[in-house]
Amino acid sequence: MLKLRETDERPEAMEEGAVMMVRLEKERIMQGLTIIDCQSDDTLRMVADYSMPNVSEKVLRIILSYTDYVKRKFWKTGY
Repeated sequence: MLKLRETDERPEAMEEGAVMMVRLEKERIMQGLTIIDCQSDDTLRMVADYSMPNVSEKVLRIILSYTDYVKRKFWKTGY
C-alpha cells in the first residue's frame, strides 16, 4: 500500500513495512509501485493495532475524541 502523504501521525504500518509513504509526485509513486509489484505479500505482517476485532469502534471513538480539538485548533470554530 502507498500513502500519498509527506507526514503521518500513525507510523505503525510503515514500521512493519506494510505501507510506504510517498509524496504526491509521479516519480515517487512510480518507485513505490515498482517495489510493491516486485515484492511478495507473504513477507509482510499485519499491524497488530489494525487486526483488533473492534477496530471500527476504536476508530469512531478516536475521531469523535479529536473532533472538538480539530475544530478549535485548525478550523478556528467553536464547539
